[in-house]
Amino acid sequence: MSENQNNFRGLKYLVIFMGALIIAGVIVIISTIIYRINDEALFTSDNSSISAPINIKLPNDAKINNINSNSETVTIYYTINDKDFIGIFSFKDGKIIKEFGIK
Repeated sequence: MSENQNNFRGLKYLVIFMGALIIAGVIVIISTIIYRINDEALFTSDNSSISAPINIKLPNDAKINNINSNSETVTIYYTINDKDFIGIFSFKDGKIIKEFGIK
């Protein structure tokens, strides 16, 4: 019976240890959520670095089909006289970087 009591004592300590780990994990999760909710840097963005060009020069008869952009360029898909083109323009000055004709 002595060995049986030792097994139960070990099991009792193991259950207490695992319960403490669960409580510590829940505290870490809750504190992380509270930290992220209160961290204003995650939700604010600095839009001062984004600037659109004043003018992008396309031919007068160009019909714009689609526009995509990233932090440095604007890609415009356009059609002139039933011919499709892709133009990549710089965000800094609005000048064309590359132009492709699509057959």
